Amino acid sequence: METRLLILNPDPVFEDRSLTILTELDRLDMQIVRTLSEAVAVLLAENFDGFIAEGEQPIALEQATMARQHFPSLKILCVAPKPYAPDLARKAEQQKIAMLGSDEREAVLRRELRAFVQSLGTSEAPAEGIDPCHSLIGNLNQFSAAEILQMSCLAQRSGRFTFRSRRGTSEIYLAHGSVRHAAFGELEGEAAVAETFRWRQGRFYFEEGIISHVQSVDRPWTHLLVDNLQKYDETLELLESSTS
Repeated sequence: METRLLILNPDPVFEDRSLTILTELDRLDMQIVRTLSEAVAVLLAENFDGFIAEGEQPIALEQATMARQHFPSLKILCVAPKPYAPDLARKAEQQKIAMLGSDEREAVLRRELRAFVQSLGTSEAPAEGIDPCHSLIGNLNQFSAAEILQMSCLAQRSGRFTFRSRRGTSEIYLAHGSVRHAAFGELEGEAAVAETFRWRQGRFYFEEGIISHVQSVDRPWTHLLVDNLQKYDETLELLESSTS
């Protein structure tokens, strides 16, 4: 399976060393966009394993940060000239955005870009076979995670939802119609729920009666649903305002 990488590069000529190095890598599917609004539109419509924002600082880091706010689990690399201002470096670290100097030596640039692309291949591939004992099975292109969760909470179900996509695997635990715990990679609680709600491709299944001993979600599922729909609307508003 190819690794999918979205690159935001505003330079209309884009003869840069980073892209030259990336085009040499095997099994890498790259798509290049020119504006942040294009990047948001593509990320909403398709699954990508990683995102690179290239350009001058602080613009490139600002674009990477905005992408992080709307796509919390996406692996992001910001490629911009050094030296980095201390406040920019701190901001990137807080947002879990990797930084790479576009003016690094060729060997360093090649090594770091290769390492970033290799790190994108650690997500678990979606499973095609589902055990028939699972009481609810489906595809996210038929029902969104928000719709599935809403129906299950209204039915007062208890158990574990497993969602699988190119981005990996997330789990959401219900207890008597309430969301008790959610996890996706390093994300837990509402952040993991918000990430899963954004997925538009993949599979899901529900296992009745599996209860989590961990509780990372305290609010009613209706609040989670409303908040995440608002966040999704904010992402669309960013897209619309950027294109108008």
